[in-house]
Amino acid sequence: MPIPYLRYLFATVFWGSCLCCLNGRASELLSSTNLPVLTGLDSGEPNLARGPDNTLYLTWSGPGVHAGERALYLAKLAPAATAWSQPTVIVSSPLLMENWADFASLIVGTDGALTAQWFQSPAKEDSHGYTGWFARSTDGGTTWTASAPLGEEFVSLAPLSGGRTLAVWLESAKLHDAHAPRIKHDTHAAPLPKASTLSHAPSMRLRARLLSAHGSTEQDWLVDPDVCSCCQTSLAVLPGDRAIVTYRGHTADEIRDHCVSLFTGAGWTPPRPLHHDEWKIAACPVNGPAADTRGEHTAIAWFTAAQGVARMQAKLSVDGGLTFGPALPLDLGRPIGRLDLVMLADGSAIISWLEARTEKNSAGLYVRRLFPDGSLSAARLLTATSSIRASGFARLAARSANNLSVVISWTETNPAPNAKTPAPTSVHTAEFLATALPRERATALTSPVNRAQTAASSDSSKLPELCAAPASAH
Repeated sequence: MPIPYLRYLFATVFWGSCLCCLNGRASELLSSTNLPVLTGLDSGEPNLARGPDNTLYLTWSGPGVHAGERALYLAKLAPAATAWSQPTVIVSSPLLMENWADFASLIVGTDGALTAQWFQSPAKEDSHGYTGWFARSTDGGTTWTASAPLGEEFVSLAPLSGGRTLAVWLESAKLHDAHAPRIKHDTHAAPLPKASTLSHAPSMRLRARLLSAHGSTEQDWLVDPDVCSCCQTSLAVLPGDRAIVTYRGHTADEIRDHCVSLFTGAGWTPPRPLHHDEWKIAACPVNGPAADTRGEHTAIAWFTAAQGVARMQAKLSVDGGLTFGPALPLDLGRPIGRLDLVMLADGSAIISWLEARTEKNSAGLYVRRLFPDGSLSAARLLTATSSIRASGFARLAARSANNLSVVISWTETNPAPNAKTPAPTSVHTAEFLATALPRERATALTSPVNRAQTAASSDSSKLPELCAAPASAH
């Protein structure tokens, strides 16, 4: 009988065959080299960025400088280094908000300055939600400017020329604009007709902002007035100060498929569907897309469970996202999602994701290489992990703009001392060569074999809001 998507995530532990039956080489452990980093216990939510000089930057959250605080940390990996630098603190505050799916990030500007963004809870005890904040550093992260507000949720950043920064984020569609004109309600007026176009009140919208090299606002845009409420956004730079944003959209009929919009340098193109999955779900699956570019070549990967079947798919574009090729299946039959994607010097892309295993709450962190012609490598297991929320989202970065070395970061969950204690977490990083993921088959247009046909209910009343759980992972 059909079961809701939520129950699909937990039912995976009972599915019959193991992952290696789906792909003869899928269970092979990918050779990788550990990159030591002093993150310590109770660390999580890592993210990666690469600078123009091929220095890598790792951010993560951990215990704060003072009691009752949490901190956002930064470490650097020089181009020839085999271990990360000593960590430095970007911000430490009792208000720092940590979320397994919505976490801090950093970019390196075209002027070499660092821009970090994170999230904070409101200072008032009776307030709810959280908002985005950012700061800049012109000395490699030694000192930072005073923090300033930036966006609301699921912020993505991209560097543009002249040290400018493009930001996108999700924002409540119900936010009150203090500068909007006040309209007095006429109690004697006839009620408005309940037309279908008026029955749909969007929950979240996608906004964008262009920041100057000094962090001031140059321009704001409303990109999409109706988007899914809590899936990550993904923003990638194109030549000529253009960019492409990918995100999970939303319609009045509760269709939550992914959309794209192009930043032209002066504004945004109308949003359009990336692919018509037709996933109808009355809840946010907390599973956003991942996009990257190399020149005009663009790769986007995403998760869907349309028609009750969980899938991970990707599309390629050679014209900066104006057009895309067919959807290419990526997973092994039991995808949890939580994916990332990075493009390499040869035009191929590395994709990482979680795939459910047969033991309770167990999962594997897998990587696969997608070639420009749509062919794939075998999926290879990087490490065993957990499907619990604290394991978060792995992140990828190319070690250099000119070679095929890849760095990956993830959160390892350790066994909890008892059922009521959160699982201790720690951030890890490793390096592997994309050449260890050679082309396996000529086309990726056939679906994975023996895919479990776990149906998701179309009855939205049976689906709770997946992103309504407590925000903090600690």
